[in-house]
Amino acid sequence: MKTPLIAAALTLVTACAVQTPAEVHPVIPPEAPSVTAEFVKGERASPDPSADCKIRETRTATGVRFEAIVQADYAVRGSYDFTVTAQGPGGSSDVTQSGEVDLADGESAAVGSAEFSGGRLRALLTLRDAGGELCSAERLS
Repeated sequence: MKTPLIAAALTLVTACAVQTPAEVHPVIPPEAPSVTAEFVKGERASPDPSADCKIRETRTATGVRFEAIVQADYAVRGSYDFTVTAQGPGGSSDVTQSGEVDLADGESAAVGSAEFSGGRLRALLTLRDAGGELCSAERLS
């Protein structure tokens, strides 16, 4: 009777001794404010820079102008893509602009602009850093 109980106890101890995954510790840049974060396996270890993408639309004497604006709560170094597509009776036209962005804490910048005389318009702005997409915006007119 003692042998089966001992075997069952050893099985239970062995099952409980299964190794758990290593603990994840965040890497927080010194310039970032103090944060508390929970991490799930596969997420970025450092806090995502908080960024905002906006497309400002302004009516002009000859049509409409779109302006791509990015703003960062924390320093961001990355790249942007800004595309405006116009569709009208004569066909479609695309304006594509892209480049590098280097923003300090709280800084904003106009990174691109395009003006069209009419038609159906669609503007798309995307901001990325080394970790992937930070923000995007779309505007239809």
